[in-house]
Amino acid sequence: MKNEEYYVSKVDEDYLQMATQAVAQAFEVDADEVLGRRRTWPLVFARQTAYWLIHSGMRYTYCKTGRMFDRDHGGIMHGVNKVLEVLELDSTSKNENGSWANKIRKSKELFIRFHEVYKEVNLKEAGDVVETT
Repeated sequence: MKNEEYYVSKVDEDYLQMATQAVAQAFEVDADEVLGRRRTWPLVFARQTAYWLIHSGMRYTYCKTGRMFDRDHGGIMHGVNKVLEVLELDSTSKNENGSWANKIRKSKELFIRFHEVYKEVNLKEAGDVVETT
């Protein structure tokens, strides 16, 4: 019997794909690499941004986000905190240290856009099912 606590649903997989696609576009990295284990700096920060998008944007727990990325919740917490640090520094800084912060914001905009399209498609499909029955 499958333990429901560790189950990642189809919707979770869709959110994971949206987050990885958003950060891949914003950070100009490969989406598959975002889910990988390589630790080069652009990939690490893109991955941390994806953690932040899922945790903050979807209000998922650190543990659930960790399961989605096949990571420990402590690593997710660290990544989310790093992203929040960069955003805080950018908001209090007088100069343009915002290249990372701008990529985070672009990732968030793309994720929101992907999510809105996803909701529209699912509502339309649900409407089609209701109409045909």
